[in-house]
Amino acid sequence: MIKPHIQHLTTQLSSIYEEREAHNIAVYLAEEHFGKDVVRENKQLNETDQKWWESASKRLINYEPVQYVLGKAWFYGHQFSVTPDVLIPRPETEELVETIIKSSPKPVANILDIGTGSGCIAITLKLALPQTHIFAIDISKPALCIAEANTDVLGAKINLIHADILHFEAIRAELPMFSVIVSNPPYIDPADKQTMHSNVLNHEPLTALFADHNDPLVFYSRIGAFGMQKLQSGGKLYFEIPETKSETITTMLIQLGYQQVLTTADMQRKPRIISAIRP
Repeated sequence: MIKPHIQHLTTQLSSIYEEREAHNIAVYLAEEHFGKDVVRENKQLNETDQKWWESASKRLINYEPVQYVLGKAWFYGHQFSVTPDVLIPRPETEELVETIIKSSPKPVANILDIGTGSGCIAITLKLALPQTHIFAIDISKPALCIAEANTDVLGAKINLIHADILHFEAIRAELPMFSVIVSNPPYIDPADKQTMHSNVLNHEPLTALFADHNDPLVFYSRIGAFGMQKLQSGGKLYFEIPETKSETITTMLIQLGYQQVLTTADMQRKPRIISAIRP
């Protein structure tokens, strides 16, 4: 039966997570892989299922995130393939996407997602706003392969581009003007590594997490400068931001020439989203 396996895994994971989180991870693993009805009805696992569970449990005990063990993660009601080549989508990023959707961009708008990773932002916007033209940039070719696979499965046609936004001069001429530019860029200072949980630090892609130690906000300044060149007049720039840097990033955007710079709090009442308008 499945429930004793869930309880045993909960006990094992309680050494590295709080007990409630450990239990939630164990239940999520079972429901996502075997199905909620299997858990609800406490069905018996066959030999193949038991071997898979044992292997998955070992990976979880080694701090590997449950989404990588499953190879998939939910985002805004859609299931995305994920590997250690891409960040696991976060609820805060869902709020960023919802903010853009609620702003009601023009139906035929060009939208650019910078640092697309799994493609969760770009693909979700395309599914919610099907008449828009979506472009997505990433420096990682493996990440773009994951994003492409997700576009195929979810039926969202977007333009994937391999590029380094820190050197945007190389791609500026080949891109159209945009109504919206959105990014959830790397922003963690490498000096903060010791404060991070092992399931993130040891498994998620470091290039998608950490910015330059000498300038942790370098992506915000470079993307902001890029937006002043490639956003249409009245176009909007959206960032997911570290909660402690809202004032600094606001000041930076105003100095670059943006207007109506607005910070929005997430569900935890932390300032995590910034929007700004190019005059």
